[in-house]
Amino acid sequence: METSKHKKTFGLALSGSGNRTSFYVGFLEELEKAELRPDYISASSGGSFVAAAYGAGRLNEMKRFMSDMDETKAMSLLTRAGIKSGGIYSLEKAYEELSGITQGANFEDAQIKMSFSAVDIESGELVNLCMGDLAKAALISCTLPGLFVPMKWGSRTLVDGGLLVMMPTDVLKKAGIDVVVGVNMRGTEHIFTEKQLTVKKIYNFFKKITFLDSFDNIIDNLGQEQGEDGIRTPNFFTVLGKSLDLAIQANSGDVNKNQCDLEIVPNIPKLKRGRLDKQANLRFYEMGRQSALENIPQIRNLIN
Repeated sequence: METSKHKKTFGLALSGSGNRTSFYVGFLEELEKAELRPDYISASSGGSFVAAAYGAGRLNEMKRFMSDMDETKAMSLLTRAGIKSGGIYSLEKAYEELSGITQGANFEDAQIKMSFSAVDIESGELVNLCMGDLAKAALISCTLPGLFVPMKWGSRTLVDGGLLVMMPTDVLKKAGIDVVVGVNMRGTEHIFTEKQLTVKKIYNFFKKITFLDSFDNIIDNLGQEQGEDGIRTPNFFTVLGKSLDLAIQANSGDVNKNQCDLEIVPNIPKLKRGRLDKQANLRFYEMGRQSALENIPQIRNLIN
């Protein structure tokens, strides 16, 4: 297959996708058929899940996995956790499943250059994971704060990269990629809604004029446990509170604004809870194929 190495370099930035992740399977499948393999993929959240399989050369295996996905199977990949762990569910079973799909591949084994975005919940830094286990990095990027237990990567405690940047285009520009194509499945800057951020802003305001600062300290220390590495695991309330504050801060600046030569915003519906099923996954897969076919001519023009 031809790559773009003798033309302009071509990079894909994939946003989070929620319950529409199979869209990316169809999208990448059509790019492969058209011999448009990107030189670099940066991804966040659900985009990382599919990108990990693609980088390992296992897109067909991901296609089979997603074609059988429904609410029951999705819940079978989760393990109930608790507030001491920092989230409601653990992604350990999901890691075993994705690692089986990628066959334990590392970034260094990937067919193309890749990075998955995450956020250090302690420092508030945006972290681009680009070395080590593809499957683990992908799931770290999917770790929605409050819902899933934060994951360790070295000395860091990390959560979903969509907390600060939904579609990670900046890393591609910094890497010198000539043509950046972003696929924005969320239509929002960050993973939290405006209503959720507003509630936290109101809480922060009242915290300044009441005794709630000391209450925050009590909450932060509630049920925290020290791990084998000597690092305390933040609890559910701490993770959620810090995440909302980081999103508010990111929402007020221009640091992570999208930088695309082409931004693709698919016009696809959101599913209500309980509607995740095989038929829906097939529809989103076909939408991904169609979206790629519609945009391939423009991508070629940009590269050439």
